[in-house]
Amino acid sequence: MDFEALDSASTTLIWYTLYFLLLTTILLYLTVRNDHGRKVIRLPPGPPRWPIFGNLLQLGPLPHRDFANFCEKYGPLVYLRLGSVDAITTNDPDMIREILLRQDDIFASRPKTLAAVHLAYGCGDVALAPLGPHWKRMRRICMEHLLTTRRLESFTEQRAQETQHLVQDVWSKTQAGEVVNLRQLLGAFSMNNVTRMLLGKQYFGVESAGPDEAMEFMNVTHELFWLLGIIYLGDYLPVWRWFDPFGCEKKMRSVEKRIDEFHMKIIREHKKGQSQNAKGKIRDFVDVLLSLPGEDGADHMDDTDIKALIQDMIAAATDTSSVTNEWAMAEVIKHPQVLLKIQEELDSVVGRNRMVTESDLPQLNYLKCVVRETFRMHPAGPFLIPHESIRDTQINGYHIPAKTRVFINTHALGRNKHIWGNDLNIFRPERHELADGSRVEKRTTGWIGGVQ
Repeated sequence: MDFEALDSASTTLIWYTLYFLLLTTILLYLTVRNDHGRKVIRLPPGPPRWPIFGNLLQLGPLPHRDFANFCEKYGPLVYLRLGSVDAITTNDPDMIREILLRQDDIFASRPKTLAAVHLAYGCGDVALAPLGPHWKRMRRICMEHLLTTRRLESFTEQRAQETQHLVQDVWSKTQAGEVVNLRQLLGAFSMNNVTRMLLGKQYFGVESAGPDEAMEFMNVTHELFWLLGIIYLGDYLPVWRWFDPFGCEKKMRSVEKRIDEFHMKIIREHKKGQSQNAKGKIRDFVDVLLSLPGEDGADHMDDTDIKALIQDMIAAATDTSSVTNEWAMAEVIKHPQVLLKIQEELDSVVGRNRMVTESDLPQLNYLKCVVRETFRMHPAGPFLIPHESIRDTQINGYHIPAKTRVFINTHALGRNKHIWGNDLNIFRPERHELADGSRVEKRTTGWIGGVQ
């Protein structure tokens, strides 16, 4: 037996054990000292916390359900300690208004998560950027140059064409006796609507950029959404990043590279198109961005800023729209009485001799109720994008420390029995109508209030 090798291995094991015990002791001391310092302040109620891990060990694979259970037990505003991070969660409309509207100047920032760093160009976009001069500039570009009424109206014809293509696709499949895959059709519809306005081309259909490019684009967008939506332990326990046992950060870097290559290809195509277009005609949103001046007197916007805005626009309007549309169609098919009322309203407002147009939508009150009921029961995500407080504040007499992460639980808000009553698990669009049916009552968080 090689006693020298055995002795060396034993020594190494002892040193690793001592190192682990020392690290645990230091972390435990810091946690106890931190909790001791908090005894003089009144935090919101919440579940008991473990040393070091806080409440992380009490979360399962569906954290939005765990958060809802905490609110049911401890009240409308719950404090959690997630590893080294202070957090609050709520599904109460009054608390949500307090956070997103009355104190929006305090809670307008975003936490700098690893997913946002890797997948949003170092938090350089609009949706995930912390509050600051860069975010204000990027938001101003969106509001003044991209999302103006005039700019959106200029693409009305393209949106109408995509709607016509969708109807024709469904009709041709039903006539041929084929199965209609709603997820596939609605995903292509949402993607084409966005990419025609943003990039000037389709990714699905007869005049598309090609099936390979379309599928790569769709797949990388799905992966991006999944990574942005997970609660990654490395954001709350820095030591977790040393191991990354499930390879989440490795996956983030891989998706980051693929997305960046995709966006750079788009920018190169547009720059080449502009050089060949002597008149400098503006065709789409990317052309608009390429025509704008950059920071500090630069002639043009930085490519990284353009890529960040491209990603925001695509992410905000593809997966979320197609998922919501799919749920709405599923609920309407499941409830024939709802479908009948929609058809009656369409006959009354539009008639049977023409297609529905965007100008008809304000008059379709029952259809609005169907959309709101879909948002209530099937939000695109279980949480809003997390907010973060920029300084200490108080809510309902409770102290909220600076840099507290805020989880608005939209899934639980739509299932709050104090708002919706005992039939909250029933799809009933009429709950959103006023008594005379003249307009729609706004009680859900289909909107996102406040600065962000």
